[in-house]
Amino acid sequence: MTAAREFVDFWFTNSVHPDEQLSARRRRGSVQELADKLVVAASGQGLTREQIEAEIGDIYAYIRTGIDFQNVTETARLKLNGQ
Repeated sequence: MTAAREFVDFWFTNSVHPDEQLSARRRRGSVQELADKLVVAASGQGLTREQIEAEIGDIYAYIRTGIDFQNVTETARLKLNGQ
């Protein structure tokens, strides 16, 4: 695993969470803001946007897909718990 991938995995786990409004998709601006924050945080670790994108592809799409997956998982968890 590369340093860029390790950083992205760590950052994503600690910075991206299921939408509070599960029925509504997170706004494009919110996802773009997360993507920008990832790039800034990565640069603080000496990683470039290009290094990050070489590992995960388009940063926006990666975060959007991750949020969608987390929402599906959270919805299933809530259904199991009768909420």
